[in-house]
Amino acid sequence: MLKLRKNAAAVAPSELPLAIEVADSTLRRVFAGPQVSQLRRMLTDLFVSQRLPNRIGFASALRGEGVSYITLASAVTLAHDTGKRVCAVELNWLAPGMLANLNPPPSLAGRKRRGPAPPPAPLPALPGIAEVLRGKASLDEVLLATNHAGLWLLPAGTATIEQRPLLARSAELRALIDTLSERFDYVLLDLPAVLEVSDTLALAALADACALVVRHGVTPITDVQRALSDIQHVPVLGVILNQAHIATPRWIHRLIPQE
Repeated sequence: MLKLRKNAAAVAPSELPLAIEVADSTLRRVFAGPQVSQLRRMLTDLFVSQRLPNRIGFASALRGEGVSYITLASAVTLAHDTGKRVCAVELNWLAPGMLANLNPPPSLAGRKRRGPAPPPAPLPALPGIAEVLRGKASLDEVLLATNHAGLWLLPAGTATIEQRPLLARSAELRALIDTLSERFDYVLLDLPAVLEVSDTLALAALADACALVVRHGVTPITDVQRALSDIQHVPVLGVILNQAHIATPRWIHRLIPQE
């Protein structure tokens, strides 16, 4: 099980952060070095054991466990470390979070907090995969280039509650994912919460394998077990424990290999 620390006791020299931003710099996010290091370890273990599939789905049992964050962090780590072409695809029309994760509130570091934290800037209205499936846009029109030459993002777009089940189970969506697999070395799928909507079961089947994101101290073990049971039709790479709090003394932490 991979544990993503929210606060690390010490930062090793190799734990450098990675930033991702779209080409016009309106959306940007910096992923902390310790988290990148742990995702790098997970991806490297899968790579050297030849178990890193072309299509990886990221899902959770419940909403708000950090699936979009983990998908983006994994995508930028994979693109940065391998030099391969990577596409992060958002398939969550119920609660899309990819663009929101690239639009965090302004940092308050280095200044005294006065009142509530300022809200993030308004999100731009961007078309995505839903518009491609409805014939309203082409794939090239909705793909977002980033500051990494090999990394592209594909937002979910907008779909009504009536449209979502049909899109999730359509032959057009499967054909589109097949096209992405031909154009990119790795396709990472940002999926909805398994226990929130049955569409996830159909969407998960588009991946070669899935990883389940679990927020430390939040998700009941019974919900994790139910989610794993629901996606048993897809190989499961493992469970990613997100925002884990590890209270390790600094002197001990220095003795633990980070790579």
